[in-house]
Amino acid sequence: MAGRVRRTRIVSANISAIFFDLDNTLIPTKRGDKLACEKICFTLREQYNMPHDLAHDSTKKFLHAFRKCPDNKESQCLDEWRRLLWVEALGNDYRHLAGPIYRLWLQLRFQFLALTPQVQRLLVSLKEMRFQLALITNGSSRSQWEKIQLLKVQPFFDLVLVSGDLPWEKPHANIFLQACSMLKVQPEAAIMIGDKLETDILGGQILAATVWIKPPEVVNSTVQANPDFTLSDVTHLSRVLQVAPAPPDFDDCNSNASNASDGS
Repeated sequence: MAGRVRRTRIVSANISAIFFDLDNTLIPTKRGDKLACEKICFTLREQYNMPHDLAHDSTKKFLHAFRKCPDNKESQCLDEWRRLLWVEALGNDYRHLAGPIYRLWLQLRFQFLALTPQVQRLLVSLKEMRFQLALITNGSSRSQWEKIQLLKVQPFFDLVLVSGDLPWEKPHANIFLQACSMLKVQPEAAIMIGDKLETDILGGQILAATVWIKPPEVVNSTVQANPDFTLSDVTHLSRVLQVAPAPPDFDDCNSNASNASDGS
C-alpha cells in the first residue's frame, strides 16, 4: 500500500484485535479437498475395482465441479447437492456408489481440514494475550458455517462474520468496519491475516496492518495490494507480532512483499 512505513514488527501494544481469514489461512482447504479426493480415488480402485484412469477422472471431475459450485443456492440441502455431484462424476456404471462415496469423502474432507494443534495453540495464546479475535470469511452461509461448526472453530473467536450472511464480502471495507464496530475497536487497532491478496490484503489495508500467508503455489496478480508482512504459515505470526519493534531474525517474513497470489 502506497505511503506505508516499512516495518519489521507489528507493535502489539497498539493492537487490540486480530482478524483471520479461514480457508487456506487457518485450515488447508485446497490441500484438504485434494487429499480427500486422492483417498477416494484409491478407494474406488481398491474396494470397488474401478479402472485406475476412470477413478482418477471421476474424482478430478468431482473436485472441479465442487470447487466451481460448492453450494446449490436453491433449497436443496448440501448433502443432496454434493451427492448429485458424485452421481455425475462417477458416470452411469458407478453412479450407484454416489451415496457411500459421498459420505466417505465428507468424513475424509473434515479430517484433512481440521485445525492443527499448532493453529489451536496460536489462537489460544493470542486470547491469553487479551487480543480480540475475529474470523472473517467469504462464501455462502451454509457451506462456510458447515466448516465452522464441524471443525469446532467458533469457540476460538469473539466474532465470526460470513459474507453470505451480509450485504458485502471481502475486500469491501464495510465487512472489516462491521467487525471493528462489533468488537468496539478502531480500524487502526486491528490487523488482517489471510492468504488472498485480492480480498484479505486489499480490503485489510484500511486497518493497521496486513499479514499475507503466502500460498505454496503463487501466480501473478494484477491486484495492487502489498501486504505489510509475508509469512509462509499462519503459525509463524509471533515472528511479526511483538510487544516492541525488533530487528528481523527470520527468513520467511518480509515487509512489503511482492504482489502475487494463487487466487485460492
